[in-house]
Amino acid sequence: MKRWTGFFVFVLALHLATAVGAHSPEGELYFAVQFPDNAVPTIDGDISDWDIVPASPYGITNNRLFASDANINTAGRGEIDPGDMNIRNVIGWNESANKLYFMTQVFDNIHNTDRENPSQFWSDDAVEIEINPDHTAADEHNLEGQPVNNVSYKWAVPPVDGQYQFYRPLSSLTWLVDGSEFIDFGWSFEGEQFGESTYYYEFALTPILSMPTDEATSLDGLEIFDLEENEIIHVTVNVGDFDEPCTECGCASYQGFWSMSAEPGCCNANADLVLAEMDPGLGDVGTAVQNSSWGQIKAASLQ
Repeated sequence: MKRWTGFFVFVLALHLATAVGAHSPEGELYFAVQFPDNAVPTIDGDISDWDIVPASPYGITNNRLFASDANINTAGRGEIDPGDMNIRNVIGWNESANKLYFMTQVFDNIHNTDRENPSQFWSDDAVEIEINPDHTAADEHNLEGQPVNNVSYKWAVPPVDGQYQFYRPLSSLTWLVDGSEFIDFGWSFEGEQFGESTYYYEFALTPILSMPTDEATSLDGLEIFDLEENEIIHVTVNVGDFDEPCTECGCASYQGFWSMSAEPGCCNANADLVLAEMDPGLGDVGTAVQNSSWGQIKAASLQ
């Protein structure tokens, strides 16, 4: 097993300094907790599996989120009214399963799910995850004539006419769906389902490195990314907020749109996510990580 070291912190700093424009927010790291095999979360909407994860450096809460689309909201970073919306994201990974895990907890004073067109998830409260494992800049994502290298996963619940999962840039793949080997999704809520409530979202996603843009051959040409310790990939989690129903929904219809990324607009994976080694804070998981070196790498993140 590799170890977090002072040298590795230097390498990270060098990487960030030389990859200008490739990531947003620039010069910052987010961390994905490594789950041991015996503690991988069950994807069922019960987030108690995540209680073992330390808040620092893994919790991504209001203070680190951006109002990334100025057409919706010009608020500064972290300027979310917690009485309107309060968000907590945690990201994890597991080497044996080769999966990324996401937990998003959203308190919302009004949970809106009333779209007339079941496929228009963007007119309701939704969680959107962007993954770009090859760590390229946003202007290199999904180039015309090139394989897909940034996959978008969109979720809006409760389902409307059975529809709750939506994907981009290819939207009708029969193999890339909840319950397949590539995606698991679970959700639950407390409070008033369509009023003041807290929604809990869990995702397990197999990272797609590339796939053809031709839907008929997308599975045959699929390449899966091999997750490894200390790897840096691009990931962004966005949460959209609607408080009032709309039929012709546009940017002005949103109450807010909150993102891990400072990049203007929507939607690309461009936040730097480190696939962390086993954290001694998880307890006795058979890790050889040294507390001193782990403290050094924590210091590289913005709390």
